[in-house]
Amino acid sequence: MTNPFIRQFKSALLAGLFVFAAPLTFASTDLDETAGNTGVAGSFLASRIALDDNDDDAAVRFLERAISLDKENAKLQQDLFASLVANGRVEDAAALAKRARELGNARNLRGYVLAADAMRKRTWKKVPDALKDVAGVDLDRALREITAAWGLSGGAQPEQAMSRLEDLDGPEWIKAMTNYHGGLMAAANGNDELAQTKLQAVLDNRAIISVLTETYIRAVEALVRSHNRSGNREEARQVLDFGLSLLPNHPPFVQLDAALNSDKVLKPLLTTPQQGMAELFYNIATGIRRDGGGNVAKTYLQLAHFLNPQSDVVKIGLAEVYLQQQSYEKSNTYYEKLEKTSPFHRLAHLEMANNLSRLERNDQAIEQFEHLIEEDPTDITGYISLGGLYSREERYRDAANIYDRAVEQLGEPGRQDWNLFFRRGIAYERLKEWEKAEPNFKQSLELSEDQPEVLNYLGYSWIDQGINLDEGMEMIRKAVELRPRSGFIVDSLGWAHYRLGQYEDAVRELERAVALMPQDPTINDHLGDAYWKVGRKLEATFQWKIALASETEPENPELIRKKLAEGLNESNQSAARVEQD
Repeated sequence: MTNPFIRQFKSALLAGLFVFAAPLTFASTDLDETAGNTGVAGSFLASRIALDDNDDDAAVRFLERAISLDKENAKLQQDLFASLVANGRVEDAAALAKRARELGNARNLRGYVLAADAMRKRTWKKVPDALKDVAGVDLDRALREITAAWGLSGGAQPEQAMSRLEDLDGPEWIKAMTNYHGGLMAAANGNDELAQTKLQAVLDNRAIISVLTETYIRAVEALVRSHNRSGNREEARQVLDFGLSLLPNHPPFVQLDAALNSDKVLKPLLTTPQQGMAELFYNIATGIRRDGGGNVAKTYLQLAHFLNPQSDVVKIGLAEVYLQQQSYEKSNTYYEKLEKTSPFHRLAHLEMANNLSRLERNDQAIEQFEHLIEEDPTDITGYISLGGLYSREERYRDAANIYDRAVEQLGEPGRQDWNLFFRRGIAYERLKEWEKAEPNFKQSLELSEDQPEVLNYLGYSWIDQGINLDEGMEMIRKAVELRPRSGFIVDSLGWAHYRLGQYEDAVRELERAVALMPQDPTINDHLGDAYWKVGRKLEATFQWKIALASETEPENPELIRKKLAEGLNESNQSAARVEQD
């Protein structure tokens, strides 16, 4: 169930900022030339298609063209304004907001843009003026009041700023936000005692972790830094150890750990009002992004980037939003902005390599993965990512070799390493080297016994080979219990029954699998075979036809066509599904 915080501001903002047309396909070999030759109606339609495709560059270009032909069209101006912000052109959006007569539902966004523009220009008195028309739900009040407080702080009025924060009431998440930003503000102004009180209050409120996860983690970092500057070495260590207990490998925590061990004096998490307002937009964006509000999150992240272009977390946030929208090139433009000194540098380059693979630029991706492995041979993530790329290309020998190299680096494997052994087992199974595959599957389950994918793979492999039949079936049943809505795993259970000649049971489970994944060609093909075996031959041909008509091409369409022509026989039996990572 969506939590009230996310539901509240999604309803307020998604409705007001972006209203997309039905999906269509847009492509252009020369965007400027195409836009330059399009009329008002065509430009407007093209902009809606571009918005629906998350193509911000094209949306802005077509809207600019439409407005050049219809300068007084308020709807076009509203759409262009929102698109400019989403595309990171906040200065242009601010200029449009100053001259536009009416921006309709984008009124609140207009206030945030103008406030951000004033904040960046250090014209502190203009910040509250820009926000005077902002109104709405608790989210809007929080944004307005916390932004105004940062403006007062910039205008050398720290007491008034803190008072404005303390006067802001509302649900629990608002109290957490005011404590967090009050703590950041106090630390930036050199009042670490007050900062520690407010930041500790955030950490004591564990209930907000599920709503404001990234904000909570940032509060840990801010409090460690504040205790460090105050000389509270033991308190700084305790807070950091708490953070590491939540996220042992979180890059900023790892970097802070090294800094505390070397007695380094740390700077505050942020030091300027501009950074403070950027942090506020980042907090809101990360709160809604996890619930599917990608376009709204992107808007806030672009405002944050405008105010604090050096922020690593904002760059990562934008890269992840574009990744979710399958804009892999755009995602990489933000990942590559991270400096080598950033704690997120390695993570960013791993994701850049993954994006290159998604763009089918595999040679570049392989080169980057190998560089990352050479740079830190002890980091298993690079090996797993490269092995996954090789597996997708069906280069199983290369995959097995890279997984072997990873295992050599492990030392004593831990629970978290189950996936490495599982992947190595799949690579060897695909190479038909079962004597090497089976020990890896067993090792994976010894490290983490309740992994449904491993239970399913090993259990079915045994049944397919006619060995360990009872134990194999029990493994698959357990996998289904752990993942009852996985069509892939339910399909394995049905197909295992089929392989054992239990055709009525196979039909029952395969019908469940088809209900879960009705468009999957392999499941429909399997159900067709099972129907044929129980004498339901008309239904069998129907399922095979569905398999051939699926958007995803079946693994062996000629085999299905042969069954439609001849019926099911020994020469055209289907095979088990092989899932790749």
